[in-house]
Amino acid sequence: MGIQVGPFRGSQAMRSGALSRHQLSRDYTRVFRDTYVCKGTARDARTMAIAASICVGDGAVIAGISAAAVHGAKWIDSTAPPSVLAAGRSHQLPGLRIHHDSFDDGDVLTLGGLAVTTPVRTAFDLGRWVPPPGNVVGLDSLMAATRLSAQNVRDYALHRPGTRGIRRLFRALDLADGGAESPQETRTRLLLIEAGLPTPETQIEVRSSDGRFVARIDIGWRRWRVGVEYEGVQHWLDERQRTRDIERYEDLHQCTWQIVRVNSEQLRLRPEEVVRRVRAKLREAGAPV
Repeated sequence: MGIQVGPFRGSQAMRSGALSRHQLSRDYTRVFRDTYVCKGTARDARTMAIAASICVGDGAVIAGISAAAVHGAKWIDSTAPPSVLAAGRSHQLPGLRIHHDSFDDGDVLTLGGLAVTTPVRTAFDLGRWVPPPGNVVGLDSLMAATRLSAQNVRDYALHRPGTRGIRRLFRALDLADGGAESPQETRTRLLLIEAGLPTPETQIEVRSSDGRFVARIDIGWRRWRVGVEYEGVQHWLDERQRTRDIERYEDLHQCTWQIVRVNSEQLRLRPEEVVRRVRAKLREAGAPV
């Protein structure tokens, strides 16, 4: 008898003699019906996606946010119920989201022995199934991981008019940007757009007058040399990072860039203040806002 690696069906492991019932209950944790992982296994979104596929069984295709995780997208919420496509199935299983949307053979590929929707089909489903702003966050991450473009997804969707949730998808695609490097960057960008400010560019490379690389700004407007930087906790707790930030912002100032710095508390509790500060900098730079 050996250790089971990765999600597996408990009944199959016992039937094959790989595990006894006692070993199963002692060393493994049940995540879905008849589906187990070794105790201590990190239940990240990818692991839970694989577990969901095994639980549903033959014909299941990992889809939506779960497929995004398998394709390498970051920031996927591991506590959200995994999503699978399962043609012809009418019953649901606790802890999972089983979708019955139609799909073609060309919408599915095999990764590590698992059936997973292609990146474009993943984006098509994610944008329809996940409420905003989560769908934009997911699309940003998937686009960054796969180099998929919003136009790729839009072209795919235009061949499927009338699909449920397609308007939600198109709204999300209008806002998606694969340049975002964190969910908070996406949320900051959406806050500014929803406030009526011009749509910012992401990951702006700034160079000095002699061509020396200075910095890459999270989001901003080249025309007015105004940038917005989201600062996570590492910017405050890591002394080396704080030193780099001080020098970086001095260099950006020398390049005549004005930077508005934003943290999680401001974004969460005082979003109107964030908008006010950014608007003021843009107006000062000559932007018609």
